[in-house]
Amino acid sequence: MLIDSSHRWWLVVFVLGAVGAPVLHAFLGRHQPDALTGGSTVGLWYGVVGAALMLYAGLLSAVRKFPKRRFPGRRQAWLRGHIWLGLLSVVFILCHSNYRWGGTLEQVLWIVFLAVIVTGVFGLVLQGFLPHWLTTRVPCEIPYEQIPHICRIMRGQADALVDGLCGPAESAEAAGTGNPKLSAIAKGRLRALYEADIRPFLAEPYLRTARLANTVRAEEVFAEMRDLPMIEAAGEEAAKLKTLCIERRLLAEQERLHRWLHHWLLLHIPLSVALLVLGVVHIWTALKY
Repeated sequence: MLIDSSHRWWLVVFVLGAVGAPVLHAFLGRHQPDALTGGSTVGLWYGVVGAALMLYAGLLSAVRKFPKRRFPGRRQAWLRGHIWLGLLSVVFILCHSNYRWGGTLEQVLWIVFLAVIVTGVFGLVLQGFLPHWLTTRVPCEIPYEQIPHICRIMRGQADALVDGLCGPAESAEAAGTGNPKLSAIAKGRLRALYEADIRPFLAEPYLRTARLANTVRAEEVFAEMRDLPMIEAAGEEAAKLKTLCIERRLLAEQERLHRWLHHWLLLHIPLSVALLVLGVVHIWTALKY
């Protein structure tokens, strides 16, 4: 989600809360010789508000599971609240703890809490610039789920091109078929080059260790192709093979950026669940002892 003008009022709420909460905390504790601890009345209310904000931010996962009509409010509003109220909860929890780490449980809680905030901000930054970067670097962007299907189509096209030049791979008389302008030696070497480098590279999953995955080494492969005898007769087909390999590298770049864009949730969500569980344990121990 981009931080744009639609976040204006959420930003105002965050700034007012981030400034007002510590000021009010300091004002209410001005006559307390030991300051306001987390167990004081004021400290408990700050903890309740902070926990409520954290719970609201955590409800975003539940909102996404329900159809739009069955959950109150727009999902975009929930997402904006998730961002700004989640950040605001840090301020209230700081006031609740009186800016101290506390005991062992509280220290673990702080570490997990900060990890949730850091991974959330990291994901927000990624969502801010990666889509534009993706559009810039991958002009042939397609839906991520369709990449394996597109790779199969591309490899089918490449197979048809090479079969047209060299004859079918399974044919015992392949040397006598295909493009008549190419010699049997050229057809054999082109087929070997295709089977060893080009065809595996066009497959899914992407072979990052393949020669064609590196632009410099890819030029070496196509230089070998250009050195084949009488290959000028297949110049158009060879150019199409090179274009397919370039497009496969671009699709791999899209896959890589897509994983960066979404896989940070593999850290953020489990940490958020751990935070809620530890928060419940903290409340239970505080009330019991």
